[in-house]
Amino acid sequence: MINLYEQGLCVSGDVADLFFSENVRDLGQAQAICAECSVQIECLEIALEKGEEWGVWGGVIFWDGVPFYRRRGRGRPRKDQSNSPLEADRADLWQLVETA
Repeated sequence: MINLYEQGLCVSGDVADLFFSENVRDLGQAQAICAECSVQIECLEIALEKGEEWGVWGGVIFWDGVPFYRRRGRGRPRKDQSNSPLEADRADLWQLVETA
């Protein structure tokens, strides 16, 4: 098993607080860091296994144990996003992990 504390981009520098912030901008920055991370899928898998309640794990925001896979912007959603759910389906997340 990988050691996220050695390989994850979230532990380098002073960015760790972004991953557990209540500020939407901070969470967006954390997701951008995850997108560049080499252990993103493994991180998401660990979060799903542990049932994480809070934070950004593998690019997915967990809030009160509910995973959200995209942030909703201000105003009306774009037409291509109008039917997309905000909450992530755990089965879909597991499928993403298993096919990685």
